[in-house]
Amino acid sequence: DSEATSLPSSMAYASLSNDSRNYTMQEFALHYFRKPSTLLDQRGGSAQGIVITSLVQYTKVRGQSPIQESLIRLSDEDMSKQAVAGFQALMQFMGDKSKPRGKEEMDLLYDLLKLCSKEDLRDEMYCQVIKQVTGHPQPEHCARGWSFLSLLSGFFPPSTTLMPYVTKFLQDSGPSQELARTSQEHLQRTVKYGGRQQLPPMAEMKAFLKGHTVRLLVVHLPGGVDYRTNGHMFTVAGEVLEELCGQMGIRDPQEVEEFALFLIKGEGELVRPLWPHEYLNRVMVHQDASLHSRRLGWETPLHFNHPTYINTHYGQVLRDYLQGKLMASAQAEHQLARLAALQHLVRARKSPPSGQDLLAYIPKPLQWQVNMATIESLMGQELRQLQGHSPQEAQISFIEATSQLPLFGYTVYVVLRVSKLVLPGPALLGLNRRHLILMDPSSQKLCCSIALKDLQRLRLLSPLEEEGPPGLELNYGLADSPQTIWLELPQAQELQNTIIFLLDDSISSTWPGLN
Repeated sequence: DSEATSLPSSMAYASLSNDSRNYTMQEFALHYFRKPSTLLDQRGGSAQGIVITSLVQYTKVRGQSPIQESLIRLSDEDMSKQAVAGFQALMQFMGDKSKPRGKEEMDLLYDLLKLCSKEDLRDEMYCQVIKQVTGHPQPEHCARGWSFLSLLSGFFPPSTTLMPYVTKFLQDSGPSQELARTSQEHLQRTVKYGGRQQLPPMAEMKAFLKGHTVRLLVVHLPGGVDYRTNGHMFTVAGEVLEELCGQMGIRDPQEVEEFALFLIKGEGELVRPLWPHEYLNRVMVHQDASLHSRRLGWETPLHFNHPTYINTHYGQVLRDYLQGKLMASAQAEHQLARLAALQHLVRARKSPPSGQDLLAYIPKPLQWQVNMATIESLMGQELRQLQGHSPQEAQISFIEATSQLPLFGYTVYVVLRVSKLVLPGPALLGLNRRHLILMDPSSQKLCCSIALKDLQRLRLLSPLEEEGPPGLELNYGLADSPQTIWLELPQAQELQNTIIFLLDDSISSTWPGLN
C-alpha cells in the first residue's frame, strides 16, 4: 500500500522504537520510488532485491543526466525536472561532477537549500543525498554529501511518511559516521523546534563550508555578570536558557520558564524576549545584536543556595530599586537606611560610606526628597546591627527586604502619559505573567489593573509630537463591553513584545493581536 500515513513529526520520530517494521530505505523505495523497467521485468526473488537496493545506492555519473526524472513519484512534471536539476547540483557539490562555469560551492549549496525549502521536493532531496552517500567509493566526496545532509536535517524536516526511514538510516550509519550522528541530533532538534526554515546568511554559509560551525555566545546577566557558551548553527534560545539556569543551580522546569533571553539591537532600538524555539543564528545576524537574560516571572519561591543565582538576582533587583521602579517611599526612612546599609556591606568596604556613596544607595527619584542627614544616622545604626554580615548574606537580605515593596516581582516601565488617568507625573506600569497594573508613584495607589487574558489586541502608535515617544494601545474586556487605553512611553515596542511573550501559548497561537 503506497498511501502515506500522516502523523505529527514527533510521533513519527518516536514511534520507530515501537514498530516492528524495518524502515529501510529499500522498503521506502519499493513503496514510493518510480519503478524502473528492470524492476517491472522481475518476478521477485534476489534479482528484484538487487534492483531495489540499487535505487538507494550511489549512482555514478553517466552522460549529462545521472537521473532522467525524480526518484519519488511526483505528479507535477515541473517538480520532477527540478528534482533532476537538484541531483545534478548535489553531484557537483559533492565533487562527483564538475561545477558549471561561474558556479561556486556556495552557489550550489544555496541552490540545494532553495529546492529543499519547497515542501513537495523535500523528501526527494533527502532520498537523493541518502542515495549518494550510501556505498560511495570516494570518502572525501562522500563526506561532502554527509555535510549537506547534516545541514538539510537542521533546516527542514522530511515528511512524516519518510521520517522513520531517515531516522533508521541515520541510526544505522551512526556507529561508523560522525556526521550521521550530527545529522540525527539536528533532525531531533528540527522535530522539536520546527527547523530553521529560512535560508542562512552568506557569512554563515562561508563558515559552514570551512568547517566553522561553532560560535561564542555571550549572555549578559544583571549585576554585570557575563555567561559564555558555545552555540552551533541549530542552537535554540531554550537550550541556552536551560544551560544558563543550570549554572545557577535551577533544575525545576517551571522556574526555568520564569527566565527569558532578550535580543537587544544597538542602543535599545529593538528589545524583545526570544521564544524558546527560536534559532539563535537566525536572529543574531547583526554585529550590534546582543543577548541578555533576566527573570520575568517570580511565582517560584526564591532559593539562595548558589552564588551565581544570588548575584544575578541581586543585580536585577538592585537595578530596579535604584531606578525607582520598586516604588520605595521617601517617608520610609528606616527601610531606606537598611537597604543602603546592605548595599554598603555588599561592596565589602571597611570604611564608613561617604556622602557620595550614600546618595548612590538611594533610589534616584527619592534622592532630593529625603533628609540625607537622617538617613546617614539611621544607616550607621543599621551597619552596627548588621556587623558580621558577609557580602553574600547582605545580598540575600537586600532581596528579602525589597520583596516587601509594591512592585517587586514585576517588570516595570515608566509611562509618561495614560489616556484614562490624570496624574501629577509619570506612572509606573508593572507587568507579570497574570496582569498589567498602573501605579501612581506619588500616592502609591493602584490606578488600573488589566488581566492579560482579557487583552484582545495591541497596537503600536506613532508619536503624538515630533521626536516624542511612541504609544501602545490596548483593547481589552468582553466583546459586549470593550475598553481601550493607550500608554505613551519610549519602550512601547518592548512592552508590546513582552506582553505577547508572557501570554500563554494556548492564547497567543490564535490571538488576534499577533496578526
